[in-house]
Amino acid sequence: MINLIVCDSQRHSDAFFWRGSLSLSAIEDWERQQSLCAPRDLKQLWTLKGGGDLFESETILQPFGGDDYDLIESVSCVFWGKGLSTDYCIFHTGIVDSAFRKSDGALFSLGSSEQKQMSQFRDLDEWYLRTLRSVFAEKYGLEPLP
Repeated sequence: MINLIVCDSQRHSDAFFWRGSLSLSAIEDWERQQSLCAPRDLKQLWTLKGGGDLFESETILQPFGGDDYDLIESVSCVFWGKGLSTDYCIFHTGIVDSAFRKSDGALFSLGSSEQKQMSQFRDLDEWYLRTLRSVFAEKYGLEPLP
């Protein structure tokens, strides 16, 4: 699910700067070339909005179509060089860094001081709610959730 992030970006467009939608077929080609399985809801976000910059410090990476520092592979290479298992790809950088497991698309945030400490999320909405939204909601006037 991507309801929360999309809704917040529509209501508070000044805090969300998207790069533009990517085609699903191109994303699926990228998955085949990289031999990985990206999370279904992340692919949905890319097809709707692409990657982008959120709030003042967060970046959602995309598979292609951007500068190296905005692309999954080049950013992941840096993390792999620092000891992150190559079983994971980084998809978000910022206050925490976030990854998905290549084999099944499971979502994780990395511990700030120890990359081996990872928190898993059931979908992109839960990831967004428990990471970015919990930090930036008050500052950006995001509506409280019921």
